[in-house]
Amino acid sequence: MKVIFLDIDGVLNVMYPERDEYGSIFHPHLVDNLKMIIDATDAKIVISSSWRHSGEIIMKEMWKFRNLPGEVIGITPWFIDEEPRDEKLSFKEEAERGREIDAYMKDHPEITNYVIIDDDDDTLPSQESNFVKTSENHDHEDRVDYGYGLTKKCSELAIAILNR
Repeated sequence: MKVIFLDIDGVLNVMYPERDEYGSIFHPHLVDNLKMIIDATDAKIVISSSWRHSGEIIMKEMWKFRNLPGEVIGITPWFIDEEPRDEKLSFKEEAERGREIDAYMKDHPEITNYVIIDDDDDTLPSQESNFVKTSENHDHEDRVDYGYGLTKKCSELAIAILNR
């Protein structure tokens, strides 16, 4: 099974003023780019965003209510502040988001390939070849707000990662 570990803020939720009962509405063309990835890869979605604090049931309800592409199959665990921070570790070595994704993958051996889509690069060094950064993309034609968002270029890279 192919999986997209999906952050939301800075990926789909970028400078779009409309809201509903779940919060900010995601930018329509960024959602279209997510659909492009899913159509090309048949990947499932695991929410790694802070939005996951609403819980897996709420994430799935929001996905259905908003008619968003793909299927949310889970959320990553939340490690922040659960363990004392090791001051000897660098940001990349500590990488809470990366450790959370790693823990999810260890519990789900059915995952055969994955991509991490996030605007922050708090992944583990072993995950870098599966990472698509959705910030600082100033040269992407369909970027939003100073280079943010799941652009077509980002989506093409995610497809290549998932289909390799």
